[in-house]
Amino acid sequence: MNRLDDKIAIVTGGSSGIGLATAREFAHAGAKVVIADIGDGTEIAAEIDGAYIECDVTDSEAVDRMVAATVENFGRLDVYFNNAGIEIHGSTLDTNLEMHRKVLDVNVNGVFYGLQSAIRAMLNNDGPIRGAIVNTASVAGITGVPGMSSYNASKFAVVGLTRNAAVEYGRAGIRVNCVCPGIIRTPMGESAMPGPGALDAIGAAAHPLGRVGEPEDVAKLVTFLVSDDASFISGATVTIDGAMSAGFTASPGWDGPET
Repeated sequence: MNRLDDKIAIVTGGSSGIGLATAREFAHAGAKVVIADIGDGTEIAAEIDGAYIECDVTDSEAVDRMVAATVENFGRLDVYFNNAGIEIHGSTLDTNLEMHRKVLDVNVNGVFYGLQSAIRAMLNNDGPIRGAIVNTASVAGITGVPGMSSYNASKFAVVGLTRNAAVEYGRAGIRVNCVCPGIIRTPMGESAMPGPGALDAIGAAAHPLGRVGEPEDVAKLVTFLVSDDASFISGATVTIDGAMSAGFTASPGWDGPET
């Protein structure tokens, strides 16, 4: 079923990882997709019969130009996946200020600029349903994760921005939600690991479902959230983490269920 037929969608950070998988999923669901990234997205844009616009999300004017170009070329904007982000590791005392500012600039300011520009464009759409936005947060945006102080702060901020925008623009017909992935098999996820095979081992240990998440898992969730099937879902913080945030994976005297 083509859930997104005739929809015009933008995916930031769309040239790799979750963004790439979601761009493909959006196109499969019938949308015309614009990939916005600092990485080259021309090849994937050609693959999905979409478009690529180079865009640094930390530049508010660049984000405005990218959204304006999308509206000019395709007539409107229906869907915005506010996904571009970076990850750094470091405790509160071990994080240098330059990296702290950088992760907040990309993960918080970039999302804020995207919200502003997308909402402005969607307000020009006709009808009671004017658009849908999904922001990429993280399980690190709903619970503390040792060694990820600045990243945690940025993702908690994304959750707050999501809820606020949903409350502010719900009556205007714009839905805003965020997804909170666990450990996902992406280039960014791989680069944070200590060595080959570590992503699978750590993902299996951290998620009660016993495996690392795949970008396609998140892409399918995002596609649902921006579709009309989710028409009464807004302001939601949706975890997709294999039960990672549900509770402890083990406790004294518990070795797992009998099989």
